Amino acid sequence: MKNPLVGGIMLFAVVIIWVASSTTIQLILTNYPKPYLLTYITTSMFSCYLLSLLWKRDQIVKKSTPTLYKTSISALKFCPLWFFANYFFNVSLNLTSISSNTILSSTSGIFTLLFTIIFLGSHSNAYKWLSVLISFGGVICIGLSESNEGDESLVGDLFAILGAMLYAGYSVCLKGLGEIDTVLLFGCVGVINCFALLPGIFLLNSSGVEVFEAPEAMDATLILGNALIGSMVCDLMFAWSVDYLTPAVCTLGLSLTIPLSMLVDSVLKKVSFSSRYYIGAGMILVGFIMISIVEEDRKDKDLDIEGSEDRELLIAEI
Repeated sequence: MKNPLVGGIMLFAVVIIWVASSTTIQLILTNYPKPYLLTYITTSMFSCYLLSLLWKRDQIVKKSTPTLYKTSISALKFCPLWFFANYFFNVSLNLTSISSNTILSSTSGIFTLLFTIIFLGSHSNAYKWLSVLISFGGVICIGLSESNEGDESLVGDLFAILGAMLYAGYSVCLKGLGEIDTVLLFGCVGVINCFALLPGIFLLNSSGVEVFEAPEAMDATLILGNALIGSMVCDLMFAWSVDYLTPAVCTLGLSLTIPLSMLVDSVLKKVSFSSRYYIGAGMILVGFIMISIVEEDRKDKDLDIEGSEDRELLIAEI
């Protein structure tokens, strides 16, 4: 039996790494304001996941996992969504606070719920719509609070929301793919990004939007370190924590990034929050928890349905 304490420790480490990664990205962009190049390097490093082919080779040959070609085709479907969700997240960090970025990025669960209802025909009820209204009410409260901080913070908030929407679109697209090896999938995404989005660096450089400059040694170290630990290792640790605990507990555990990011801003940057901001953060946190509960209930019902179908098949065979 797997020790849940190990899962809890890994989940807590993921929360800390996530907030630390956001802090690091903000520091990098302060010294090296190249969000496209930063996102390009980070997402391209996901190609390292293809090293898993070394021990999955036999499985692929036996067709127990999707073939590399099929996985690559699937990756093409949502590769732009994945890249630009990360890109807008990074742009947001360059314009607004870590807490606002973290809080507003967590609305991706709300957008995922809306998109599954609209595009996948998922069942809706009053409870789901209530969680949506509460979360969007929180977004409005934070937006009104940020209006006092200047236009730049508001623009950063909008980029965070746009990134959350694109991440939700990627999540829905991923659900539509059916059963697939996610490790190989992200490895393919990394390779596709590495080649397909390389021209964007030259385009932005020639247009003067993001002039290419080689990062200094310290910035390069932070970029590569954050890509390795803040993205790849963090994603793997979260997957392992889900294996030790449950998806619902892990999703709810991620909500700790909201108060932790506010603590980081208040301690390190001496940021003070208005009562309206606290209300908005609380509303989004409540909406986040409600969505997590809805998703867990849905998964439990799906398991019950599958279990009943298996029992009926067994009875029929007998």
